[in-house]
This record gives sequence, structure tokens and C-alpha cells, in this order.
Amino acid sequence: MMGSDDMKRYWLPWLVGMPAESSRALCSLIFGGVLERLPSLRVAIAHGGGSFPATLGRIQHGFDVRPDLVAVDNAVPPTEYLGKFWVDSLVHDPHDLANLMRLVGDDKIVMGSDYPYPLGEAVPGELVRSMPWSDAVKSKVLRHNAEAWLYGK
Repeated sequence: MMGSDDMKRYWLPWLVGMPAESSRALCSLIFGGVLERLPSLRVAIAHGGGSFPATLGRIQHGFDVRPDLVAVDNAVPPTEYLGKFWVDSLVHDPHDLANLMRLVGDDKIVMGSDYPYPLGEAVPGELVRSMPWSDAVKSKVLRHNAEAWLYGK
């Protein structure tokens, strides 16, 4: 896991490294042009997209100010990909989940559990069910969006 050798204390690989890995994976797909070459590829990123949503402004700014370093394999801005990939709901915070909904939309969030690992929700789906969303949106996140990702519906 990213940072395992450098962050041995405080469970930092799990708390910092894993979200960074998820963001790195998504940035690599975007910057590498993979999503352009394979437009029907259905990608799901765990942990709410990791640190990608929280650092999207920085990622986009880097793309804008240093295209010579960032946009070398794909000239499509990172923000253009919002809503073109799925993320799971396992972010552990209602404000983060609301922001994720704002960024990717109600069709692109699937329920995450992290089972059987200790960072999972005690009751899977509890955060989603606690959100002030309609029953229809909650149903999409808890079930239907995963079906769309898995089966291409």
C-alpha cells in the first residue's frame, strides 16, 4: 500500500495511503487517456474516490497551469470526467457524502461496505440511509447504481 514504508505509525497507510492510492488510480486513468480510449469502460473507485474529490480543485489547477506536465497524454480536463465513473459511499461523513453527490451525481454512487475490514460501517448502508435524500435516491445508491455498474444498465 502506498506509504507503507514511510508511514508506519498511527495506521497512516490505511488512513492516508489508501485514499491517496484511489486518487492516484483515478488520475492515472484520466491523465493516461484510458477513459478516452475506452469510453464504455465502467470504472468504480472505492472509498468515495479516495482523496480525489477533496483534491479535485488542485488536480484541475495543475492541469490548467502545467499542461506541459499534466496533459501530455490527454487534453480533456479532469473535471470533465465527473459523472463518468462510479465511487462508493464509504466516506464516513455526511458532509463528504453530500459533496460526493454534488460532484458525481446520484447515478454514480454505490454503497460501500469495506467488509470485512475494520474501517467499514458497523451497519452497512447506515450513512446512506441517514442522508436527507428521497427514498428513490437512497434506493439507487443502496442497490440500483451497483446493478448499472455491474450489468451496464
